[in-house]
Amino acid sequence: MRSKTTRILRTGALVAGGALLLSACGGGGSEEGGSGGDGSLTFVTFGSAFQEAQEVAFVDPFSEETGADITVDSPTDLSKLKVMVETGDPEWDVYLAGSAESFAYCGTLFEELDFSGIERDDFAEGTISDCGIPVDTYSYVVAYNTETYGDTPPTSLEDFFDLEKYPGTRAMSGDPAEGNLELALMADGVDSSELYPIDYDRAFAKLDEIKAETVFWSSGAEQVEMMESKRADMVLAWSGRGFEAVENGAPYAPMWDRNAYHWASLAIVKGSANTDLAQQFIDFSVSPEPQAAFAESIAYGAANLRATPELNPEAAEWDSGAEDHRDQSWSIDPEWWGENAEEVLSRWTSWTAG
Repeated sequence: MRSKTTRILRTGALVAGGALLLSACGGGGSEEGGSGGDGSLTFVTFGSAFQEAQEVAFVDPFSEETGADITVDSPTDLSKLKVMVETGDPEWDVYLAGSAESFAYCGTLFEELDFSGIERDDFAEGTISDCGIPVDTYSYVVAYNTETYGDTPPTSLEDFFDLEKYPGTRAMSGDPAEGNLELALMADGVDSSELYPIDYDRAFAKLDEIKAETVFWSSGAEQVEMMESKRADMVLAWSGRGFEAVENGAPYAPMWDRNAYHWASLAIVKGSANTDLAQQFIDFSVSPEPQAAFAESIAYGAANLRATPELNPEAAEWDSGAEDHRDQSWSIDPEWWGENAEEVLSRWTSWTAG
């Protein structure tokens, strides 16, 4: 997507920006027990091309400027994180949390952040929690097989649930936190402003209409494989993974009607021995220049609203941050999810197993 020359120039700018950032943060680290750490940290993220883009935009330039030794691990795993925190000696320091997770587990799995080096107004309203700051955006969007539907492609969210007019296999995330219940409700006539509290009976009744023709994916890589192999005719997919599949030759296009606008947040793991360095890494990663570099490396949007990535037409088609795509989007209520995640997951598990 970018030339080697562009990548080198961008990295140089990131390093220069990093010097200013660390000067403002005071560098070094605290002398108090453990908060400064040993100049190293572990960042856990989602893996695959997503991880590679983060390494180019965030990890490598930050390490070059600071000399910090950053280990990148994947994938994220909330169950594993809980065990780490309970033992009091977590292996991870910075965690890439989903839209609701930094709200739901603030103070229990994640430390409160220091926002003195972050401009809150640079981020979309409602996306910041005391323990998490957005680092990327993406849309959970309908991607359809252009070979299957030819000159009459789906144009609305209702079409995803209409097996008579648009026959074919459907696919969606096995994790309801992407917005499966909310999308079902909207396809059944509920306005996005009236989604919460979720009407479970109505949502599952709508999902029942396509359940027999639906398969579930559990990772970004599986989404890409599913589109490359054409296993599903319509896929509720992460926008960046959709673009990755298309780059690999999959015949899919996005349909943006009522796409679910999501973000992932950087959070510091509760009990981390490297909180100062972790905070500096977060401050750097969410600043405009690294944000632009990230968005140019993969078809995920910049979370910082002051970032100005330069995208080619193919990437722009899948860009969740494009004004036209944002205008058609809605977002989950992370605070409601933070309070009700356990119940949603319990009901979802029962439905998928039934």
